[in-house]
Amino acid sequence: MATDHVTISTPARLHFGLFSVGDLVERKFGGIGLMINQPRTIITARKSKQLSVSGPEADACRDAISVWFDNLALQLKKELSIESVDDLPVSLEVKTVAPRHCGFGSGTQLALSAAAVAGKLLQLPSQSPEDFASTLNRGKRSAIGTHGFCRGGFLVDRGKLENEILAPLDFQAEFPEPWTIVLVRQKADCLASVSGQQEIEAFRNLPPTTQQQRGEMVELVKNQIIPGLAQRDYNQFGESVFEFGRRSGMMFDSIQGGPYQNKAVAGLVARCRSFGVKAVGQSSWGPCVFAVTENEETAARLSEHLDQHCDGVAIEITKADNHGAKFIETDSV
Repeated sequence: MATDHVTISTPARLHFGLFSVGDLVERKFGGIGLMINQPRTIITARKSKQLSVSGPEADACRDAISVWFDNLALQLKKELSIESVDDLPVSLEVKTVAPRHCGFGSGTQLALSAAAVAGKLLQLPSQSPEDFASTLNRGKRSAIGTHGFCRGGFLVDRGKLENEILAPLDFQAEFPEPWTIVLVRQKADCLASVSGQQEIEAFRNLPPTTQQQRGEMVELVKNQIIPGLAQRDYNQFGESVFEFGRRSGMMFDSIQGGPYQNKAVAGLVARCRSFGVKAVGQSSWGPCVFAVTENEETAARLSEHLDQHCDGVAIEITKADNHGAKFIETDSV
């Protein structure tokens, strides 16, 4: 039987914070994060006479496939007897994608999903996280989204040396199933988030982290966050995740004016904390605020509280994704 079409469903990424910024440390960036069930990126690939891309973020999806093709050109030309990306015998339909510039790592998940599902349809060898980083020019700073795409769960990114394509994964573990995540963001803030060339310039101008400061961040993860996760100790995990995110956010104080993107985000963090939820922070540049609760009941009560007291916010309840990207194949006889 031949594969008629393949669908890929990919989790979103939360980034809890970086170990460091700047050039005073050997290993740059690093940090911790979590893959989550929602929002998801879903793309279906079908056999076609030539490349076509449709659906939300179709242009970004096509750009990713073009980069992937260019970096695999010799292999693809040999195996498929084609000369350009336009000749790629694949039709991609983007069904859903995580909101852009909100802290979900949507660009990385879209690019990896497009390349992975096209490769699966064409029966090409599967790619490792390092392969994806190389063929899609991803993982230049954080490696959480790339490793998380392949493995899911809670992840620790060691940080990147100058000669490494992708930062190594230091730790990965399944997230406790009962722990439930509330996502909340000001609807109007996403497009104002830092990205692209603006993000590159921002990182270039940030005050550099010292080796001692980086060491303190690493120790917080090793001595508090990971043990709290391993022992399912919500209080230890939650307080240390909040502190890690606050310290990491202060690395961006010169841009944000504090540990969070703006006063509205800071207010959401404070409100979630005052409700009794400990593991609260801003994902990446924001504006998404995550609140990891102990169970579904607490998440539901927090969501209702936020809905009643906060105007203009989008609220979603989700769980961790401990698996990474999933394929659904349909065969035709």
